[in-house]
Amino acid sequence: MTAREQVLRLEELEQSISQLFFPKGKTQDLSVGLELEVWPFRETADCPNNLVKFYNDQGNGLIQVLEQMVGVIPGLAWDPLPNGMARFKMGSGWLTFEPGGQLEYSGPPLATLDEAIQDITGVLESLRCPLKEHGIWFFHSGLNPWHSIDEVGLLLQKPRYQNMNNFFQAVGPYGQKMMRLSTSLQVNLDAGDPETAQRRWLAANLLGPVFTAMFSNSPFIEGKPSGAHSFRSIIWQNLDPSRAGFQKDFLAPEYMPCPVQQYLHFALDAFCLWLPNGKGDLAFDGRFITFRDWMKKGSHGLFPTMEDWNAHLSTLFPEVRARGFFEVRYLDAQSKVWAAIPGILLTHLLYNPTAREEAIKILEPYRTTLPGMLQEAAIKGMTEAEIGNLARKIYRLGLNSAANSEADGVVQLCERFYQHYTYRNRSPANDLIDLNDGKVFTPNQYRDFEKGQIDAAGSLLDMICEYR
Repeated sequence: MTAREQVLRLEELEQSISQLFFPKGKTQDLSVGLELEVWPFRETADCPNNLVKFYNDQGNGLIQVLEQMVGVIPGLAWDPLPNGMARFKMGSGWLTFEPGGQLEYSGPPLATLDEAIQDITGVLESLRCPLKEHGIWFFHSGLNPWHSIDEVGLLLQKPRYQNMNNFFQAVGPYGQKMMRLSTSLQVNLDAGDPETAQRRWLAANLLGPVFTAMFSNSPFIEGKPSGAHSFRSIIWQNLDPSRAGFQKDFLAPEYMPCPVQQYLHFALDAFCLWLPNGKGDLAFDGRFITFRDWMKKGSHGLFPTMEDWNAHLSTLFPEVRARGFFEVRYLDAQSKVWAAIPGILLTHLLYNPTAREEAIKILEPYRTTLPGMLQEAAIKGMTEAEIGNLARKIYRLGLNSAANSEADGVVQLCERFYQHYTYRNRSPANDLIDLNDGKVFTPNQYRDFEKGQIDAAGSLLDMICEYR
């Protein structure tokens, strides 16, 4: 319920942001969590890539099929959110659903990288075969390359998504593409104590452009070339500058090292996706008002509460987001073969103090120019010479750190990616572009390509996590 008078103080908001970096009672300092979105498509006799609705009259929508498999797939349980949104418990993690039909698995924070990789790959494999019996297969990329936003529609009609859709439609063309067409891989890492958090936060943001280039994997959209290697990144960079990208205080010439202050100012100056009308109902009504202004001036005589603030925080989409840990968000979803690689490198670059400080030394000179650098990385991928050179240095730094602690299979898989892509100024997007001579590939071309990659790397995948 929205307050009739101003009730929030900046000190309270700053404390709430502090909890996003340093949650009370958290003792684990080196846990790892992985979240991966995939596209479920259905193959039929006349079309190999039909969109899969969540519910349909035939009873074989994605959520309906998963409901039927409760008790069949080990660890799968129906556990909807309090607001009625569909959700399944899957082992120790969660299966959730995005407005365009995307399926997301959010793994739990685990003590080791190996456990996190085992968890996410095990879950995907346990779903893959049962869903295949219903004609459903998974596509791995940063974007749905075959369908338009109108073909996809808005499959989730809860007020949150309707307001987001209306807001982004008023801003420009990118928000609806984000909601309906994009898929990502997110790596969740601990902030650590306040001193460590400052350095991890700095490194995690600085790494954005080089990781975007190295793992760009979305060169097609709506059936045609996008003009970028990671058009998913272009979408996120442009959907609303007030809530995406890098914080102004992070980019300022006089660097503010405190991430709490950076994030507080960023959140206050982001536009609200919904505001109260005269009756107190929250909705987007066409006005672009920052949370700071809502606090100062109110909306129809109503002022925000802490509940409104927390809801507002959940609508922020920076390249690295604070959520009680650092959620690294600048990665395209990766193919089955390479899905573990970004997490391996990021974990060792941020958790190994020597590697982290060396990465900061290499990249800190570019801090104030990161937005332009990120755009170049998204458009040109590894073909941009300076970013390519930086990426090779950073990759070898992370790989050398991993070599000191990871199993041989992990290191060899990382080395295989490096030799096939990074060393040659290529990213996974280049393979997708080559599949059909620069035109959007067919589903069968993609599946043959994916199978070839899996066969080529099979023994290494088996070594790291019984992948197949």
